[in-house]
Amino acid sequence: MNKLILLSGLAFLGACASSGAPPAADAPTGASTAVTASLPAQTLEPGTCGLFLWTRDEPRHFVLFFAAGDPTAEAIVNGRQQTLNVDSQDGDVFGQFLTRMAFSAPDGDAVTLTLTPGEEIEGGRRVPLARMIYDNEEGWEIITPLTGLTACQPE
Repeated sequence: MNKLILLSGLAFLGACASSGAPPAADAPTGASTAVTASLPAQTLEPGTCGLFLWTRDEPRHFVLFFAAGDPTAEAIVNGRQQTLNVDSQDGDVFGQFLTRMAFSAPDGDAVTLTLTPGEEIEGGRRVPLARMIYDNEEGWEIITPLTGLTACQPE
């Protein structure tokens, strides 16, 4: 039953992970100037774990992917796909992840992420509530409510 729940969740992620327009040719490394709502589908390598988060509002958009142990995460921030550098992680441990993370965008802007671990599922854990916070170009603090799961790909 738990495998069915995990597979359903991962299938849902794939369905939510529609890609937006391709990045502009002259975009700086790690950022796209094209406006997009969702990340493309992500694949976990055997033996790795990943954090998959999407927006809580409808329609849901796949907006953050972080593979455990990687120095970067892929995210949609301010309507653009960006590669975020992991600056720090702290808080409570749940699986391969921690409940608070700080990132920096290619332009130097700070992005913070807080996670509330949920029930364990086979090969991972639900993340019923998360939030991503960043400052937009006008100086407003944008708080995006998220939901998701962690999943591990067996060896």
